[in-house]
Parts: sequence; structure tokens; C-alpha cells
Amino acid sequence: MARIAFLAALMAGLAGCGYSLAGKGTFLPAHIKIIGVPAFENLTDRPDLDKIITDAVVQELSSRGKYVLRPDQTGVDAVLDGKVIGFTIAPVGFDAGLTPDVNTQASRYTIIVRARIEFKDLKQNKTLWSDANFSFRDEYDVGDDPDAFFDQQNLSLDRLAEEFAKTLVSRILEAF
Repeated sequence: MARIAFLAALMAGLAGCGYSLAGKGTFLPAHIKIIGVPAFENLTDRPDLDKIITDAVVQELSSRGKYVLRPDQTGVDAVLDGKVIGFTIAPVGFDAGLTPDVNTQASRYTIIVRARIEFKDLKQNKTLWSDANFSFRDEYDVGDDPDAFFDQQNLSLDRLAEEFAKTLVSRILEAF
């Protein structure tokens, strides 16, 4: 009985200490209700990379449910500006060749996406969060099917964009 009383008192004390579930809090100023998320600028040679990243970020912000999102900077309290500045694909794993005259072939690749991000409070004309080299990576296998390279690359890029967006939104909203 004493243990139950102690645990109840401990839980009551922790409840008032400002603890909250990760991914649910926000440290943004209360006046930010409408956020502009213009399409990220793509400074790489990978087509549609800006759309993939922007869509993932908008989806993640929407899932938080607290903010009205707009695709531009008109009539917003804050704006999330992004430029995709790097896209690299490199082989990181190799299999033995299929025939004796072919030594090796790549079987595993890594994708790295880098972006320059700025989240700005337009009401107070103040940058709330920025990162000049926000970077994410993902790896994928292609196996023995060379046609699988682009299918696996696209799936990997979708995973990368989702993690990119989750981390970005958490860092902005939770002041990391």
C-alpha cells in the first residue's frame, strides 16, 4: 500500500514538471498559427527532389494538426524556407561478378540529401531555427536485378524524405 501511495505521489509530481510526449509539444510563439511552406528549391540535378521533400514536410506538419499551412508566404505568421543543396548516390556494397571476367558489381547504395533550412517568424522578423547543412541518408539493396536500381532508389528516397520531414518538424516545433 505504501508503494502505491509513493508511486501515485511520484506520478503526480512528474505531471506538473512539464514533461510531455515527444512529438507532441511545441515551443513556437503563440502567435504563430499560419505557416507558409513554399516548395523547396532544388539546386541538384535530381528531378522532382524538391517536390518529394516538400510534400513530406507538409504531410508531417499537417499531422501535427495545430497549424494552417499555405504553399506561399502570403498572409502567414511564419515561413519554412528550404533549398535542397545536395543529392549523392554512391555504391557502398559489392557482390562478386556474375561471370569470371566481371569482377564485382554494386549491390548496395547510399543516398544522401542535404538541404539549407530556415524557419522564420515573419511577425517579429526573426529566424527561429535554421540549419545550413541539414543532411539525411538512406541505403538500399538492388540485388541481382539491374532494373531494380531505380525502383529501390525511389523507395529509398521516399523513406529518406519521411525521416527528413519528421526530424525537421520535430526540431522546429520542439526547439532542438
